[in-house]
Amino acid sequence: MKIVDIKKVENCFDGDFVFKYLFDAGWTHSEIIHMEMLGDLRYYQSFPRPMFQVTCSDGTVIKGVENDPECRIIFPRENPTSARKNFEARFG
Repeated sequence: MKIVDIKKVENCFDGDFVFKYLFDAGWTHSEIIHMEMLGDLRYYQSFPRPMFQVTCSDGTVIKGVENDPECRIIFPRENPTSARKNFEARFG
């Protein structure tokens, strides 16, 4: 999966650290499971629209929905620039 667009999320708490990433394809089940290597994965497969949340070791939180080509990323308050670069390098 490759990043095709990035938008800062406005009008929300912690807005300086929240971004919406659009990818060239939707999140597949196997890609979601593979995200476990980044940190603590919570995968709610039984939901009508299965969703996931990953809390990475650097404090970054990734939230998305299976088959949706976007996700919301909340970068940590401490060193958000480094966390953003790491995330974008992984999917760039």
